[in-house]
Amino acid sequence: MSAEIKNRSALHEILKGSLVATLLSVLFVLLFALIARLAGIAVETVPAVNTAIKIISVFLAVMLSVKTPVGGYLKGLGIGLGFAVLSNIIFGLLGGSFSFAGLITDVAIACAVGLVAGIIAVNRKKQ
Repeated sequence: MSAEIKNRSALHEILKGSLVATLLSVLFVLLFALIARLAGIAVETVPAVNTAIKIISVFLAVMLSVKTPVGGYLKGLGIGLGFAVLSNIIFGLLGGSFSFAGLITDVAIACAVGLVAGIIAVNRKKQ
């Protein structure tokens, strides 16, 4: 029974983290779009800013969502994967196009960031 509760807790942290990362990403994209519109930021900067938004969103979501001190790297990987899939679905529907190569890149970046953030999250000192 204890293992089932632990698995449920880990799955809950992964789902919560994936949703938090996706919501943060949408919020940051909207904020950037507003800033870009007002400041006249060049179109060439958009891909770099989008990548930074993804990295920051996954990192923050893992740090906020991973609470139990076991399997942080796996939870981080799960959050990164969940975020990559969810964000590609949402932004693909909003933008009207889907790129499989973009999905692969997003999965690689989000999983790498999630893995590192998961390790940091379970090893940080509680305040």
